Amino acid sequence: MARFKGRAAFITGAAQGMGQRVALDMAEEGVSVVVTDIDEERLEETAGRLDAIKANFLAFRCDVSKDGDVQSAVNKTVGHFGSPDILINNAGLLRCAAIEETSNELIDAAVDINIKGLLYTIRSAAPIMKSQKYGKIVNVASITGKNGDNSTTFVYGASKGAVITMTRSVARQLGSWGVNCSAIAPHAVMAEKIPLKRLGTVQDMSNLMMFLASDESSFITGEVININGGYCMD
Repeated sequence: MARFKGRAAFITGAAQGMGQRVALDMAEEGVSVVVTDIDEERLEETAGRLDAIKANFLAFRCDVSKDGDVQSAVNKTVGHFGSPDILINNAGLLRCAAIEETSNELIDAAVDINIKGLLYTIRSAAPIMKSQKYGKIVNVASITGKNGDNSTTFVYGASKGAVITMTRSVARQLGSWGVNCSAIAPHAVMAEKIPLKRLGTVQDMSNLMMFLASDESSFITGEVININGGYCMD
């Protein structure tokens, strides 16, 4: 628990999967967590699991594609916990569609959630982190943002490529203020294509995000770390 003593985390996309897992793991290590999602029903499940372990937490709906929602959520975090020391940008939209089937609505939704969502959360948290000269930002990118992909809509890879560039820009601009910004790049493919011969789990992803959110990674910033069992090595 010492590595997160007194810290508060703001986590998007926390209703299920990686977001839920990292919220629970952080709470287990004493982090005060704010869990947000657009899916209120599933978010209630996360809140119930946090309550069961007597976590110090807040849970509320937040649509990251709306800057007003994001700013309000960050303000609530500051009002309740003092600051978000840690920002986990996990919310994202992934859809499968051929290029000619990718509608304007799908393009807009992917850009709004996967790109604007991060821009809004980072913009809202940055002044607070700069004022306290401390912050850990962990973004969820994707191997598709590096290599492209033939199984998801092409706007998804494009949006995750933007996340990678954004991660590096934020790392450069906030580094002198004591703020680290890095990203993880997972990828789900068939196990036989992975050197480790298994698929990644939400626990695998949480373990890496926990490391990047802690002071154990204090000399790492601007990195996009592959976590795919060796499927992509660069």
